[in-house]
Amino acid sequence: MKNRIFWGALAAFTLAAASPVAAGGQKQGTGDDAKVIKFASCNLKAYEDSTKVLAEEVAKLGYKLEYVFLADNTQLNEAVERGEYFANYHQHTPYMNEFNREHKAHLAAAFKVFTDRAGLYTAKDYRTLNDLPEGARIVIPADAGNNFRAFTILIEAGLLSLKSGINEESASQADIVYNPKNFKFIEVDYTMLARTLEDADAGFLYATVAYDSGIVPSRILAPEPERFQAADIIAVREENLNSEKTRILKQAFYSDAVKKSLRDSFGGKEVLIPVW
Repeated sequence: MKNRIFWGALAAFTLAAASPVAAGGQKQGTGDDAKVIKFASCNLKAYEDSTKVLAEEVAKLGYKLEYVFLADNTQLNEAVERGEYFANYHQHTPYMNEFNREHKAHLAAAFKVFTDRAGLYTAKDYRTLNDLPEGARIVIPADAGNNFRAFTILIEAGLLSLKSGINEESASQADIVYNPKNFKFIEVDYTMLARTLEDADAGFLYATVAYDSGIVPSRILAPEPERFQAADIIAVREENLNSEKTRILKQAFYSDAVKKSLRDSFGGKEVLIPVW
């Protein structure tokens, strides 16, 4: 989470308030800890729905999933880094890698779960990227884990170039060397992307964000290049990559029931693409 990241309209829990309590009001750490997997998920509908089904699938394997829903990406990662939770569910690998670099953390991708395809969308009457006017305002994510992704869409269309030899995944506006239509990039918090689309000519959105914001698929100007469609992951600390709990989580997640819950969260539409 992408790693994801989240909408201000959703209630944000502080980690201090959320840590002691799992879903259903059960206290964390009760029972046989060897059979308890503490799990922190983001508080968006698709994540919440699939986490609840995941708990049922984990129970079938003889374990108990104790979970909380949090709104803040940093809190979700810090909770696992500190060992308060075994795993989290909200991000893609580029976002996690950036968090590790910035916080000297030790998170690792345990396994991939789904792809949330991104693209440049519009609330105006434009049909393609080439319809964007001179000096068009384009809103893009401010966080380093997602910032570059809007650039790749424009690069693919021949409307932008970066410095030669630069790693696209760490690119910023300072690395732009070719911008023939003089696009203006407005960096905003990820949670504000959908809200600011009305005031811009185009904006970067994930399919889930577009769907939840009522933006119809036809408003997409161009999809993200397939090579940058980073799948969301379940993240754990590095030393837990090959643990029994990680194996249980993967087996439970890769079930027909979880796959169905992901699709049901979007009215049966294939907004999220499961990796299994």
